[in-house]
Amino acid sequence: MTDWTRGAFGSRGDSGREKEPFIKDAGKKVLALLIALTLWFVANLQHDAEKYIPIDINYANLPKGLIIVNNPPEKLNIRVRGPRSQLSSLSPNDMVFTVDLSNLTMGTSMFEIRTDQIVPPRDVQVTAISPSEINLDVDRLAQKRVSVEPVIEPPDTGFEIAGSTQVTPESVVIRGPEKLLKRIKSIGTDPVSLKDEKSKFTIEVPLRSPYSLVEITGGNTVKVTVDISEKIMEKEFNNLDINFVNFDDLEYETDESIVTELAFEGPFSIINNLNSKDIELYVDGSGIKDSGSGKTHKLTVSVDYPHKDVLKLTKQSPKTIAVKTN
Repeated sequence: MTDWTRGAFGSRGDSGREKEPFIKDAGKKVLALLIALTLWFVANLQHDAEKYIPIDINYANLPKGLIIVNNPPEKLNIRVRGPRSQLSSLSPNDMVFTVDLSNLTMGTSMFEIRTDQIVPPRDVQVTAISPSEINLDVDRLAQKRVSVEPVIEPPDTGFEIAGSTQVTPESVVIRGPEKLLKRIKSIGTDPVSLKDEKSKFTIEVPLRSPYSLVEITGGNTVKVTVDISEKIMEKEFNNLDINFVNFDDLEYETDESIVTELAFEGPFSIINNLNSKDIELYVDGSGIKDSGSGKTHKLTVSVDYPHKDVLKLTKQSPKTIAVKTN
């Protein structure tokens, strides 16, 4: 009885002891896997990789009296190789390429760029560069005085610029490449708007250089004075009827083939709105009522129209008309 019991329980105990090595082995395997992954990760970080990065170009020591007139590159695209961990933290600010211009002369100069001219961080190697050369077009820096020509926009309809436009100062000194300065005869301004302007006014406007490399020395603004006035216009009217007034029962006859022509001069705002309904031509017969029949009288053709204080009658035909009493 005792042996059977011990044997039964002993069998179960042996089974449990058989499982213990398996559990212990599983922990070792997981630990080994973690160590392997760590070693792989570390090895991978140390493995060389490549990366493209743009760095600034510093143009230094430009001789006095010279100026670069073309647009050389501001960035240098380089390809670097090194540990992945190193390249991941590499930024454009870690490197800069300086071009020494101390021996530069007028004309075109070419600078060749080699990989060994760039000093990268430790353990990083520069393997390629683009562009591999830089061309500079150099001119003499000069200056001269030129006149200022303001840019004036058109005035509103019916208005005009009276006299010449005044500019203060009338001229300025400009500085830049000698070749460009030879092309410049004057300097313009920002457009001066005349919208809603109806009289003399002064405005301060910026000067505008025709080239980015040409600068205006001193102040960059001028005062522009423009005198605006209303246009004086002329308007003609033809074939208007002539009215005969104060003839009462007097019998008379006239030349029916007479053609009337009138012309008026005045400010645009008034002359533009003047029409034939505003104008009356008439002959007054009150002075010939008692003259008897069979007589021919030369009577004045009068013209009545609005705004006589500002409108001027510049043309009238006929001024007189023959009237024969019957």
